[in-house]
Amino acid sequence: MQPRRQQPLRSIGITAFLALVLGFMGSLNSVAAQGTPEAAADMGNCVEALGIGAEGDACINVVHASPDAPAVDVYLDGAVALEGLEFGSISGWVPVPAGEHQVQVTPTGEDADAAVIDAMVTLEAGAAYHVAATGLVAEIAPAIYQVDLSMLDPEMARIGVLHTAPDAPAVDVAVTGGDVLVENLEFPNASGYLVVPAASYDLEVRPTGTEDVALALPGVALEAGMVYDVFAIGLLEDGSLNVLVVPSPTVPGEATPAA
Repeated sequence: MQPRRQQPLRSIGITAFLALVLGFMGSLNSVAAQGTPEAAADMGNCVEALGIGAEGDACINVVHASPDAPAVDVYLDGAVALEGLEFGSISGWVPVPAGEHQVQVTPTGEDADAAVIDAMVTLEAGAAYHVAATGLVAEIAPAIYQVDLSMLDPEMARIGVLHTAPDAPAVDVAVTGGDVLVENLEFPNASGYLVVPAASYDLEVRPTGTEDVALALPGVALEAGMVYDVFAIGLLEDGSLNVLVVPSPTVPGEATPAA
């Protein structure tokens, strides 16, 4: 795997993050007949969906989500695969031969024996994974999330939310003026995927266990044919809480939504 340059954080703010969360979850209730939770049996073929690699490869995207960690280098099986990845950045999708691999994360410029993360990962052929460095640096840990790139019906989108902001509180997600759809979503949990019609949704976020409206979020738009993995990153305490949105196509050449 060749070194890749990092891609910068898409800084759309916590309001937009919550809007995406709510848009995703709210459709469970408000369009229940159209949006349905997905079974995880078929996660698609990343080589075909992303148009990279060769038959038998897996695909990975490295996410730097540790808010107080320095820029890092990533080693794959003892060789440098990525250099200088900063907090809030991603590597972009790269193909990797399927099988078991050693992934090590070091402060930039350090040798592999200085790794703050040293993990063995098993990658299945055709599967796509986000490999994230999560938590504060004193407790930094790897998190691996498989991405569902299976084909979507026309005019549908898929979205999942990953809570990787270590000091952010739990929230409830509700339909505007309606029922709670997701309760007590906490770090470091991830939601399941949901397939919904490509459309706009009106929702709201509430502090867990209350009916107070923290944010009213009308008109959240999702594009057809795309998978959205929405990472909450940063820290609430210092105001760095933000969002990293990783859109991926389910069909090669699918347009990526504009930032």
